[in-house]
Amino acid sequence: MISEKSQNTSFYLELGQLTAESVNHLAPSFDHLPPNPYADGEFRLRRYSRFTVEQGALNRLPMQTFVQDKSINHFQGDVVRSYEEIDDSIVRDDAFVELFQHFQTMANVADGTPIEVHQLRIFADHKSAEVAPEGVHQDGFDRIGIYVMQRHNIEGGSINVHLDKNSPALISHHFDKGEFVVLNDRKFFHSAQPIQPTNGDKGYMDVFVLTANLVH
Repeated sequence: MISEKSQNTSFYLELGQLTAESVNHLAPSFDHLPPNPYADGEFRLRRYSRFTVEQGALNRLPMQTFVQDKSINHFQGDVVRSYEEIDDSIVRDDAFVELFQHFQTMANVADGTPIEVHQLRIFADHKSAEVAPEGVHQDGFDRIGIYVMQRHNIEGGSINVHLDKNSPALISHHFDKGEFVVLNDRKFFHSAQPIQPTNGDKGYMDVFVLTANLVH
């Protein structure tokens, strides 16, 4: 049996890309994200849900609030947040299931493990907007997956992976069109560059973020 400690340290990160068909299925759903009433609502729209994967099928878990400790999230830590769930029409789409299949396989996430998913649109309206206002950080999970579905009318927004909080980026890439990274959140830190609209109008970047703790 592989110990929890071994599981946490043996996996580093993997890069991948969803199919163009999957991106085309999922991208329109970001146009219907509801307002975000919290501090990041000035530049991020969000839905949030929880699932397990059982033999390749998604099972929605009961709705719950989302909170991160202030030691992890200096921007809005210790704030209990409640978001609308991801639409059933998206959850039923095979393209959405593909997100979880990649994440589960790459990161060795066992069936039945709760997986949280955030659906985010980061938008810049005539000015710069922070993609990751927390700076260089960890999310407080064993595994995270960052899937960038599309970029529209923006520059910047590179996703960065760091060996530690104070190190330069080991990886820095303008993820787009379903490109993603799955990484060990206990081993690595991540950040992102701000985005700016390229012609003065509103630009945006659409992202799914999946997180999980390994079953102990």
